[in-house]
Parts: sequence; C-alpha cells; structure tokens
Amino acid sequence: MGDRDLATHLLRSQLLSQGRTLTEATRLIAEKLGVRSRVLPMSDQRVETRIEKPAGELSFEEYFVKRRYQDPVKSVRFAGASESKPAPGALEAIIKTDSILIAPSNPITSIGPILAVPGIREALRETAARVVAVSPIIGNAAVSGPAARLMASQNLPASIAGIADSYADFLDTLIVHETDAEAAQALSSNGVEFVSTQILMRTTEDKVRIANSALACALPENAAVKVAS
Repeated sequence: MGDRDLATHLLRSQLLSQGRTLTEATRLIAEKLGVRSRVLPMSDQRVETRIEKPAGELSFEEYFVKRRYQDPVKSVRFAGASESKPAPGALEAIIKTDSILIAPSNPITSIGPILAVPGIREALRETAARVVAVSPIIGNAAVSGPAARLMASQNLPASIAGIADSYADFLDTLIVHETDAEAAQALSSNGVEFVSTQILMRTTEDKVRIANSALACALPENAAVKVAS
C-alpha cells in the first residue's frame, strides 16, 4: 500500500467518524484527487465480506492480506447486505446511463458485494444500457488473486463460463482472452455475446485498447478513450 492509498483510507475514516456518509466522503475525496467523473459507492450502509472456512470464519481482509488467501474456503457471505440500501443516485445512474462496464475484478468478493445490495441487480436487468464485462479469468485460472478458488466455493466453474453464469441475468457482452475464443464459441448460445481479444493489461496502451474494445461493444457510436496528458 502506497502513501496515497494510506492517506485516502485515513481521510475516509476521519470523514466517516465525523458523521459523513460514505457518499459524501467519496465525493470529497474525489474532489481532492481531481476526479471529474461522478463516483458513487454501492451503499452508505456497512456491508462486510465474510469468508467461511471448514472451521470458523474470517473477514475478507484477514483472509486476503494477513493470511494471503491460503485457507480453504467453504462459502462467502456479505454481512449486512440484505439490510442495506443503494447509495443515493446509484439506481438512477444505472437506469439512465448509456453504457455499463464491469471491470475484470473478482466476481465473488469485488463485484459480488455490489450485486448483493437490494435493488442493484434488478436495476442492471432493467436498464436499457448495454452491460459489458471483461473476464478476470483466462483458461481455468484467475489473472491475479483468489478468484478461481472463491468461484469454486460458490459452485461456479473457474472459467469464462463461470463469469458468464455470475452475470447471466443482466450481461450483454463478455470480453474474453483470445485463447478462450474456442470456449466462448461453444457458450455463445446462452444469450451472452462473447468478444475475444488480448485482455492482459501490462501497459497503459493495453488498458486503453481494452477500454476501447469495451466501449465499442457498449456504445453504438464506438466512442474512443483518450489518455490524459
């Protein structure tokens, strides 16, 4: 964790301790960082990812950071999710946007908590915007982190099929690695469109190229990403 990451966490904790909501804290931090886009959290209520082991339970932070995700995982749950509400403006943003892009993040512990907030998954089903995701899985392995073993704990195959299943009720297009093109072709009948390309992001140019691929799938005008100087 770098100094800026640590400072961001400390400032957010300070703002929350002063009675600010997470939405308010996020807006203030974005302003200080010069982020011009509107950034919204999933909820202002606390939702905690819990990892259930064969014996006992861990917070996700303890599982991921302290224990370096070496423990066997029985299941994953999101404590507080069922009582939470979407952050102010979140559902409206999903419904009214032109496109929705889901980053190649862990579908269980990164995207999963967002989808667990009541109303968000429903909004993704209802929006007229195209929903495009980039796969975090290549072949049968995660690009990084424990996504594959966490997917297995949720009875999902660690493959592009598992990613498609995770988002099947709202996903329009899944961008997969070029080596998964044949597997994608075999899955094309399930209602999700598959686009294959090189999805590893090693350079800024890689990131821009993949972002442009996602936008080309999501927007009819095929808008292009420009790198800020």
